[in-house]
Amino acid sequence: MARKVAEQLVDMLVKAGIKRIYAVTGDSLNELNDAVRRNDDIRWIHVRHEEAGAYAAAAEAELTGLACCAGSSGPGHVHLINGLYDAHRANAPLLAIASTCATVEFGSSYFQETNTTKLFDDCSHYNQIATTPAQIPRMTQAAIQNAIQKKGVAVLGLPGDVSEMDAVENITSDKNYFSKAVIKPSIEDLTELASLINKYRKVCIFCGIGAAEAHDEVVALAQLLKAPVGYSFRGKMGIQYDNPYEVGMTGLLGLPSAYHSMHECDLVILLGTD
Repeated sequence: MARKVAEQLVDMLVKAGIKRIYAVTGDSLNELNDAVRRNDDIRWIHVRHEEAGAYAAAAEAELTGLACCAGSSGPGHVHLINGLYDAHRANAPLLAIASTCATVEFGSSYFQETNTTKLFDDCSHYNQIATTPAQIPRMTQAAIQNAIQKKGVAVLGLPGDVSEMDAVENITSDKNYFSKAVIKPSIEDLTELASLINKYRKVCIFCGIGAAEAHDEVVALAQLLKAPVGYSFRGKMGIQYDNPYEVGMTGLLGLPSAYHSMHECDLVILLGTD
């Protein structure tokens, strides 16, 4: 028996390391749901509302590096948009499967027909809709790779009728790569920074999301300089914990301690932020 498009898609998700799809079951997602049911390496996490599923996937993406949610045609995938904006602004790699009405109904003002390309344009790095089985493997690989490398949302439009068609084997690679670039400042920049630190007595450190994986190094630097450490909203999760030098967040939800530390110091060192 030939493999269906939905089964091929699920196999690719599993191969990319995706463990869960957060979604509400709906008619246009039935084939995808059934393909997940028959695969022991991935789970369908049924939520009460697609928005909750998108937020859950966004949180998982921040924790694991890649997650997935899905929405059925019309209001199903429209409800994803708040969570997708959240993931995209947080640079969380997330694949959103936006199921649609059948391709034969495209352009007919059909019940629950939407323009997913326009709808998700502002909250995605990749946003395409597959209308034939042959497009699915290449678009799925491209969507996942865009989410990983560009750190944000990728939207794959999946018409309900396409998901139940016989799969077409991929003619290109379906492997995804999780490589990370190592970025280091030049010796000249480090020398200039050291000169500034030696020049000023009151130093404050401010961290953004770019310093999230440098928690121990930030604490060590703060200890050496006896410097308070503030952080942005997105930098909080990586910098606040187990940090005796942290003075809170700045901005709308920030604290006076962080604000005054930055304004009353002689030098502010910005790490992982602009």
